Amino acid sequence: MNTAADHKQSITVKSDISDSAKVSDFLIEYIKSHQIDDETRDDLRLVTEETFVNISSYAFPDDISHTVTIEVTRDERDIHITFTDVGIAFNPLTYCEKNIGCTDHCEGGMGIHLIKSLTDRQEYKRIGQQNVFTVTKHYT
Repeated sequence: MNTAADHKQSITVKSDISDSAKVSDFLIEYIKSHQIDDETRDDLRLVTEETFVNISSYAFPDDISHTVTIEVTRDERDIHITFTDVGIAFNPLTYCEKNIGCTDHCEGGMGIHLIKSLTDRQEYKRIGQQNVFTVTKHYT
């Protein structure tokens, strides 16, 4: 874990679903150290787990181990979680909009709906060869 400042921390883990516990522990530690309420903690833990599992499951078409960096920052009213990976370009927000009318969600697509319902803002950017997905939640 790298600490750039008291309000900004990051962790880089393997793109392996088994590392989701490390990601969850990192987030919970950050939230506890900043005295953020339990409801926000629970929402962000679920959002972080869903996002990380989706990246680990779908971003890398090969069997080679890659990494995912999760950065958490906060200000006086918002907490921001940014996921960065070098997987295939994929904007989950655009995918969600195109498939919102589907009646069969068994094949997936509900994760982004969950993420959108539990956070206040979501943003996707492709920067160079990296996917950068940020979620923001108000906590005050």
